[in-house]
Amino acid sequence: MKIDILEKSNKEIFIEMDITDMTLLHPLVEELIKDKNVDIAEYKIGHPELDKPLLHVKTKSGKPEAAIKKAVKSIVDTFDDLKKGFEKEL
Repeated sequence: MKIDILEKSNKEIFIEMDITDMTLLHPLVEELIKDKNVDIAEYKIGHPELDKPLLHVKTKSGKPEAAIKKAVKSIVDTFDDLKKGFEKEL
């Protein structure tokens, strides 16, 4: 997956992602919203065949990159637990 940082400051970041499956963005934004240090977490999709999705994260404190890394780790950990549960039971 190609990720391009379009704009970045100490508290805000805009990232364009070269993905076709938008279902990845929803859990990421949901996890970011849970973070008390995140002020804004949203993604925008223009034309589905012409535009790449844009992730926008603004933090109250801390760097937005750290918040994104934390959210991704939480999602990965959740799916690892799910995988282990299925492996154990199946």
